[in-house]
Amino acid sequence: KSLFENWRGYMSEAKDSENVSKAVIIKDDGALLLLRSTGQKFSGKWDLPGGHIHVGEDPKDGLIREVEEETGVMLVEPIEKLYTEDNITFYKTRMPDGEITLSHEHEEHKFVTHKNIPENMSGKFKRAIKKAL
Repeated sequence: KSLFENWRGYMSEAKDSENVSKAVIIKDDGALLLLRSTGQKFSGKWDLPGGHIHVGEDPKDGLIREVEEETGVMLVEPIEKLYTEDNITFYKTRMPDGEITLSHEHEEHKFVTHKNIPENMSGKFKRAIKKAL
């Protein structure tokens, strides 16, 4: 089999784990990327990019994959691990070049400063932002 066929087979068989990787993505001017969720569970809430990693997947690799799926941009090093809370591992990185193209999971994106973090966001995400800054 070609490498592509093996990769495609892996991707179609990949199962989500209970573990989540999320990123605080910061532009050069200090603004943070937020996404507004469309999912039933968190519809309308502001979210950090990232999501469930696959069973057996490295958390940082899962973060890179999830951010690309959700935004269309590819994270670049350095990607710094901040900490883990419950099943979520938080990372900090800079905003890469590229245009944001949202997946079906999110309806809107925006950049905010640390002074205007929306209230309609998980306390876990707010703590991660504070830690990243």
